[in-house]
Amino acid sequence: ETPTSVSAGREVTLYEKNKPSFLHLPDLTQSMIIRCLSFREITALAKVCKHLHELVKKDKALERAWFRRFPAPHQYQLKTLFTAKDDQQLRDWLKPIVNKDAVESLVKQRNNAYFPALLLFTNSQRMSQCGQFELVEKAKMSQRYSIMDAKFSPDNRHVMTVADNEAKIHSQKAGGSWEEKTTICHNRYIRSANFSPDSRHLVTATPHGKAKICDLGDDGSWEEKITISDITSLRSVNFTSDGRHVVTASGDDATVKIYGHETGGLWEEKTTIQHNYTVVFASLNSDGHHLLVADQEHTVTIYVQDDDGTWTVKDTFTHEDTIHCATFSTDGRYLVTTSSDRKAKIRGLQTDGSWKKITTIAHGKAVLSAEFSSDGRHLMTASRSGTVKIYVHKAPGSWVKETIIRHDGEGELSSAHFSASGRHVAACIHNTAYIYSQKAPGLWVKKATIAHKEVIRSATFSPDECLVVTASYDKTAKIYGLGTNGSWLEKAIISRKNFLTSVTFSADSRHVLTAGFECKARITELGREETIDDRMSIKPAIGGEPSEALFAEMNAQSE
Repeated sequence: ETPTSVSAGREVTLYEKNKPSFLHLPDLTQSMIIRCLSFREITALAKVCKHLHELVKKDKALERAWFRRFPAPHQYQLKTLFTAKDDQQLRDWLKPIVNKDAVESLVKQRNNAYFPALLLFTNSQRMSQCGQFELVEKAKMSQRYSIMDAKFSPDNRHVMTVADNEAKIHSQKAGGSWEEKTTICHNRYIRSANFSPDSRHLVTATPHGKAKICDLGDDGSWEEKITISDITSLRSVNFTSDGRHVVTASGDDATVKIYGHETGGLWEEKTTIQHNYTVVFASLNSDGHHLLVADQEHTVTIYVQDDDGTWTVKDTFTHEDTIHCATFSTDGRYLVTTSSDRKAKIRGLQTDGSWKKITTIAHGKAVLSAEFSSDGRHLMTASRSGTVKIYVHKAPGSWVKETIIRHDGEGELSSAHFSASGRHVAACIHNTAYIYSQKAPGLWVKKATIAHKEVIRSATFSPDECLVVTASYDKTAKIYGLGTNGSWLEKAIISRKNFLTSVTFSADSRHVLTAGFECKARITELGREETIDDRMSIKPAIGGEPSEALFAEMNAQSE
């Protein structure tokens, strides 16, 4: 007898000749279709039946979808963390978060295309399942004076600390320990110090005097390649997104210079642009052919490189007061400027090379900063009044207001930043940091309030955006993690003897680098306190079946 049933008040008859279209497709075709779904959709799909559950697990569809949420440049950076590790280094990295059997299963899969996504997904899953982190100090780096800046290289293998007129570089050895490699000295205090995106170069510069570019040698040493000594008043020095050029802006003589990395490891001056007014900031967009120059006359000028290599003025636009920020989007096709005139302006690159004003974002007080999300889909402006506005890129040449986040009467906003995928925002006001998450398109919800006893200097997301760390003048750094229900929970507090000047995550999100007035920088590992019960109740995402807890947790994060 043909089976019948009633659904939604209607009688339904199942005919066996009507085969389900999806389940009778070849596995490869099913996998290709599933890869077009979102992370949340794949999570739900794996619960439908055993066949789809096994297909999702076998194809690592959940891990791939989670990884796809990050923009391509960020994916590339994360991948490089593991390509340079040998099998033993991978085992050492995995041991604190997964059991022995899962470690060996992972190492055997290192040649698969989905391997980086698999590692990072598992790491984030296990770290989020941890109630509290065990803080383990892995390295201590000392200098003669207070350390004003400290940062990891993008590939996680080097650390640069800056104190007064010295910058020290430490590199990680094969066994995981850190050793000092070189000291870069200037005749005055260092104002700016940065690694290139590929971690092969670094630049240090003083406000009055010199900039030095150093390259990483094949033997692991850092060698000074060029000293730029004709900077009368350094306002900015930046690597381009490809790491092949350095742009310097000099205030007093109103010049912008571009240096290029040539074959053989040499750095040469490629271009000198004489601007009309005192330069405040200069940067190249991602294609390397559009140069943005902001000056003290409240003007932004766009220079374009012609076919013969010369640079000519293509467009200019002004604000009515001091310009605080001017930046390109990641694809280089949009730019935003902010000013004390209480406005932020978005412009887009046209087919004729001009930059057309798309929209003006008005605030009640000076607009201190603006930031594009890494994928270029969102733009955030932050005002001194405490208001944050988020705009979304709907179509070519169209930016639409998505939400307004207000902090009326709480004080001045000191900073606001996106997480790596643009799904979370951290905003700091006086001694409080707020975390907002995108629950749905156009809907941003406050998920956490992090309070300190003194002013917060910064709030920074981890590269996998599952953690956030705040640094305060109360001599503490607080680490919060994304929980199973989408909330942010306190995971650890790092205390120091003096003010913290810099706190940041490593690229693998497993270490925190702190520095401050105690003249020391410390690398702290975030260990997971694992018990026998943990290992029995939590199945690893690698070499085992994803647990219901994992699905619930990651689905909550996707919301």
